[in-house]
Amino acid sequence: MPSAPSAPDTDRSFSLRIERSMRGLATLGGWVDSIVADLHLAPGTDYALRLCLEEAAANVVMHGVPAGDDTAGFVTLRVEPLAGMLRVTVEDRCGAFDPLQTPAPQLPADLETAKVGGMGIHLMRHYARDLQYERAEGINRLTLLIAKEDDDRTAATCRTRLGSW
Repeated sequence: MPSAPSAPDTDRSFSLRIERSMRGLATLGGWVDSIVADLHLAPGTDYALRLCLEEAAANVVMHGVPAGDDTAGFVTLRVEPLAGMLRVTVEDRCGAFDPLQTPAPQLPADLETAKVGGMGIHLMRHYARDLQYERAEGINRLTLLIAKEDDDRTAATCRTRLGSW
């Protein structure tokens, strides 16, 4: 398991607490826009950050089973810039769920046989450099490391990733 870089890239970290609802999910786009602008992230990093945050939060909203207390109605998101990386943390108080135990999906042979949904965890694994899960004191904590790309590498990386499907 790769170790997380510890040197902060900036003193700034970003946090957002959203309702565990579709209305809460709708607030993510503007929040990610502000992070991308503040950190001057390359388009490839913007895409990976946005996709991973939206998929992780959407999984909690759509599939999380409340554990019985009032705090299960919220998802807490954090983005911390590190040297060359972004550490993304998603926390909820729903029932225990380790997304890393989810098996890789059967990829469709073509678009005609493709089903909608079921690819979120697979996509997070693809775009994050590292994923870790822990359950402590009733909290599910998913931590992802996303590499910050240079503008020069973005187009090549996007072509490579699209070609790997």
